[in-house]
Amino acid sequence: MRNPLRALIPIVLIAGLILAALPAGAQEPDPVATWLALVNEARLDEGLAPYAASTLLNAGAQRHADDIAANGFTDPNNVHLGSDGSTPQQRIAEAGYVAWTWNGGELVVGENVWTGYGSTEDALAFFLEDPPHRENLLSGVYREIGVGVATDADGRNYYVLDFGARPNVLPIFINDGAASADNPEIAIRLTNEEARPEGEGTNFMGLAIEIRISSQPEFDDLPWQPWEPLVPWTLPDMPGEHFVYVQFRDAAGRTAASTDSIFLGEGVPITPTPVSPSPTAEPTATPIPPSPTPEPTVTSAPAATSTPEPATTVEPTTTPAPSLTPFPSATPVPVTATPFPTWTPLPTTPPPGTGDQGSLLILLATLQGLALILGVYLALRRGRSDATRIT
Repeated sequence: MRNPLRALIPIVLIAGLILAALPAGAQEPDPVATWLALVNEARLDEGLAPYAASTLLNAGAQRHADDIAANGFTDPNNVHLGSDGSTPQQRIAEAGYVAWTWNGGELVVGENVWTGYGSTEDALAFFLEDPPHRENLLSGVYREIGVGVATDADGRNYYVLDFGARPNVLPIFINDGAASADNPEIAIRLTNEEARPEGEGTNFMGLAIEIRISSQPEFDDLPWQPWEPLVPWTLPDMPGEHFVYVQFRDAAGRTAASTDSIFLGEGVPITPTPVSPSPTAEPTATPIPPSPTPEPTVTSAPAATSTPEPATTVEPTTTPAPSLTPFPSATPVPVTATPFPTWTPLPTTPPPGTGDQGSLLILLATLQGLALILGVYLALRRGRSDATRIT
């Protein structure tokens, strides 16, 4: 007597082979990379340079996302307040991000918060429609972004975006952040010091007026040229990863440098090494005290101001996430350069892989249906054979 379960073995093997053959893009996309792509697409649409990703801002944003997902909002009227009483400025500073400060000592940083059952696209649409949040996304002052993503037990999503600007950190973007190119003729998009155009002291440069470009980290006696938002450059005509280095100089002669890389031709791009600020000194800033830490030995009930509200008290569709008081943005320099024919713009869609999961589920459901039909057929056939033998 044949075991009908043996007939399922080929189907299971085929399903395994199909799953193994699916591209890696079918996996869950990285939400941080998705956010970066969506935000930078919106900025490029407005003629602004992209934001550079900052691991330090990521840490500050993720701290708050995890906190509010686990504890809810301490104050539903101030979604930026942590359960430990921390503010965005404190969380960002404690993550090690040394931002510029305004004359009053306040850090040049900002934060957007969104919570609900929607997607990153839903959150982005809300940010772009709400003026304070839109100001942070499309700021001409901030140059870096960090993303925090968390989900609570009920499946509600929490998105936290932190923004900032550091002295002497002026990111550059080859072909608007493209990972690879098939032509050595590229375009370099530059940022500038809009947060503190006057600079500070002898080390921290202000608004750049000149640049020079090199394929090596040394600039030696290379000529200076006027700063422009978009500059053409030619890579060495050989396949592989190529680095581009840009040195900035302001009217006071203070300098800073930045770099980016791109893979020319076919191959796997290598993640570029981030460039640290040129000087190691820190700008003058008002010290920010560490966030208050609850004492473990205290047995009395905590104060009402530190008791977090349950997450369910905040309705995702009706409670907007207010932003910090927006910082005044300098008027962005208009992009007057003509795009180059070989310039590869930032993709207009999120990273691949977001649509493959539906196909995978349909495939698995189809295979399960076939297996069920085959099992019923074999069982009926076996019953008919046994009846014949009994007769």
